[in-house]
Amino acid sequence: MHNQLDRLIWRRHRRLFLATGGLALLGCFMNTMLSLHSLPNGPVQLVDGNIQKWDVYSSTYFSAFPYWIVAAYWMVGLLMMNQDLKDNFNQFLFTSGFSRQRVYWSKIKVAMLGLLVIAALTLALDYGLTYGIALTMKSAGVGFHLAWPGVLTSVIVGLLSSIGMFSLTWFAALIVGQTGALVVTIVGFTFSLVGSSTISVNILRESGVTLNAEQQTWLMGAGWLVAAIILFVWGAALYNKLSLEHNGEYLLFPKLKVPVYIVFVVYVTSLSVWGTDGWSLVFWFLASAIFGYCWLWRPRLGEMFHQWRSRRG
Repeated sequence: MHNQLDRLIWRRHRRLFLATGGLALLGCFMNTMLSLHSLPNGPVQLVDGNIQKWDVYSSTYFSAFPYWIVAAYWMVGLLMMNQDLKDNFNQFLFTSGFSRQRVYWSKIKVAMLGLLVIAALTLALDYGLTYGIALTMKSAGVGFHLAWPGVLTSVIVGLLSSIGMFSLTWFAALIVGQTGALVVTIVGFTFSLVGSSTISVNILRESGVTLNAEQQTWLMGAGWLVAAIILFVWGAALYNKLSLEHNGEYLLFPKLKVPVYIVFVVYVTSLSVWGTDGWSLVFWFLASAIFGYCWLWRPRLGEMFHQWRSRRG
């Protein structure tokens, strides 16, 4: 039964994995070629001494973990769950005798295995292409020397971050029922993570916890792992309650409106007012509260105005 379910899920989504894998490989190839095209005339080392540190390595000519892999995990998490909700593939599996929990975790297993293959192929292309070009230009003084600390850290933390991104888009696609709103929501939240990570480091520093770059990197990887576990388990609980009743609504689980609203207001306000004055706090709190209410509950303002006038009359 498990193998049969895995095969069904793979046949359903194999085009998504092939397209995503092809895009990741093409993007990595183009990025590597463009980076190495700008090599100066004369001896140059493609990898500098920072590869010896236990930190994610990225330089002008070489990245030890291509960001195209992160993008692939982000994209598959979003599209895989969203497509199944839109095309009623979930209902087909439920009526075929598979339990909801088995379907949910089988999807994650198939996704993780498929994405791991994409990651391995992309890494092989990245390292192999860079090494091959360096080898052909060795006579011109081009060197390519790796070290385990930077490589291991880049791959491990990169994969943890990728899995975290997958869990983020996976969970968002599970609870948001409108594709356009889903894309706007998850893209905005993803970009906001850049600022939130900086704020988190500053909060730790002001609390007396000073971390060097290597410690920050591994803390980030651990944070992504914890977040992924929480979102996967929470998603499994919600998947048990998934129904067609609220299809087409912004949130497929109406009871999440208030928690999502509170998190949105607190998150946006905190992100916007860090390091500013009290007036900014008031402004961003009111702005996020009003926008969040309109976004989640979608009030018909004209209809509400006419009802208010009729009550006064």
